[in-house]
Amino acid sequence: MFGRGAPATAGLDMAITRAEFVRQLTAAFGPPHNPEPDVFTGRHNGWAWRIALRPAAPTRLGSVVLERWAVRIDLAAPTPEARTRWWDRFTTHFQKGGG
Repeated sequence: MFGRGAPATAGLDMAITRAEFVRQLTAAFGPPHNPEPDVFTGRHNGWAWRIALRPAAPTRLGSVVLERWAVRIDLAAPTPEARTRWWDRFTTHFQKGGG
């Protein structure tokens, strides 16, 4: 997703249900902790990550309505290479279709 310039913090706009987000997150990193509503935390390779979801206005395509979330991701990875590996793993599980 980001390559060598992988950020420690990013905001994403994601068209996904909350349940599917949790399912994909679990597949990517194992069961996350859920310390407060719509906040997920975990550890990957010994360092912490935190993801917060905030509801966004749904996208409407004719009669189809897509659930959307503003997603904030904070990584405590010690190096740009570690962040890149985390983002590669996240992207592998979340990128669908041509998106």
